[in-house]
Amino acid sequence: MSDGFKRREQSQWGEGAALKDEILRTAARLLMESSREGDLSLRAVAREVGISAPSIYLHFKNRAELVAALTGRACRRLVAELCAARDAAADEDPRAALRTMARHYCAYALDNPRVYHLMFGIERIQVPREDAAPHPMREVLQVWLDAVSALGHGEAGPGDERLAVLLWVSLHGIVSMAVALPFPTDRQSVLTRVDDLLELLPSRV
Repeated sequence: MSDGFKRREQSQWGEGAALKDEILRTAARLLMESSREGDLSLRAVAREVGISAPSIYLHFKNRAELVAALTGRACRRLVAELCAARDAAADEDPRAALRTMARHYCAYALDNPRVYHLMFGIERIQVPREDAAPHPMREVLQVWLDAVSALGHGEAGPGDERLAVLLWVSLHGIVSMAVALPFPTDRQSVLTRVDDLLELLPSRV
């Protein structure tokens, strides 16, 4: 009798990290297909990977922990991209470097729609804010905050975090509007809107 379970070959000693990575990749695929955190189950992920249900609990104790790991991985990947763009523009003045980061952010979102959707397009299970674990989005915000603070020669101003949030939200809006249209995305138009947005940015809050 078969219930669709396809057993995976038993991992060898030291291959636990590879199995965990496979679990994460499989969970990401399933989550992006449904776009609903509530539709994801550890049993379904285990079945897709080819391991028994109890085996997955050796890596993730529940769905919330698995989804948090996925979100963290996606955010860290975005942080790495933004930092790389910032470092590549290190010889530019702070405003030009921020423009480079902003353009790269939108290009990254367009080039990696599935990862971007995983971060911002999934219907999440809501929990009271006081019960929620620290969210990795804060790590992304910190990159923007550092770039905005650099406009004041690296000294954080009282309005810098608010400006960093509004900048990030605006960039997200530019990308979301572009991909929502029923025809191929005009990348140059997206980048032009980014440039227009940065022109409105004050030199110092």
